[in-house]
Amino acid sequence: MLKSLSSLNSLPIPRISTSSRICLSKMSTAKPSPVCPKFISVEGDDIYSRSKPDGVRFSLVSYNILAQVYVKSSVFPHSPSPCRKWKARSEAILTVLKNLGTDFLCLQELDEYDSFYKKNIESYGYSSIYIQRSGQKRDGCGIFYKPDCADLLLEERIEYNDLVDAIQDDSILHDDKHGDTQANGDENSEAKNGSSSKSTLKDSGDPNDPRVRLKRDCVGIMAAFRLKDTFHHVIVANTHIYW
Repeated sequence: MLKSLSSLNSLPIPRISTSSRICLSKMSTAKPSPVCPKFISVEGDDIYSRSKPDGVRFSLVSYNILAQVYVKSSVFPHSPSPCRKWKARSEAILTVLKNLGTDFLCLQELDEYDSFYKKNIESYGYSSIYIQRSGQKRDGCGIFYKPDCADLLLEERIEYNDLVDAIQDDSILHDDKHGDTQANGDENSEAKNGSSSKSTLKDSGDPNDPRVRLKRDCVGIMAAFRLKDTFHHVIVANTHIYW
């Protein structure tokens, strides 16, 4: 991860026109500054694989690259307009990813996969697997890996929306069992209440309800790899969860 810090300094800075400079000079100083993440080194004896000379070694980076559809001036008022443009951002992101030189790349908010990122990142020696978010969402999650480092054995795509029905069915089953313990229960009344409960759960917007939290069109992807140098197996999981 420390290697990624040095690559951030090499980001290409888009050329700003005179009109853009004038516009930037008029920006209010009262606008909020960007929140800079604090990186913490994981180097140390507490990392078991690093302390063993014969340990399994590979590099992996997880990176939320921010889908272009979410790049809005209202959300990023501190960012100059030229830096929010697709051409400048996409080229800068590619430069960072290439300079990382990692064995595995787990990318979130990955949009324009087929039209841009797949062919460009694979030109750096990667292969990839991808899942797009459910519904009309344009972004998703991708795992890029170097075939000279690992062989892909299995992959599994996960759509969290599909888990809603499983939780709902389990809840209804629990309600049915509870109803069976009540004496002199009316079957027609129980059926009516069960239908009403199911409808209420479906239409509920309670954020404490796990069914509501899952219905966010979120996805995940898991993949099993065999490392070529050591023939060890590793499972890489990538997801982006929005509540």
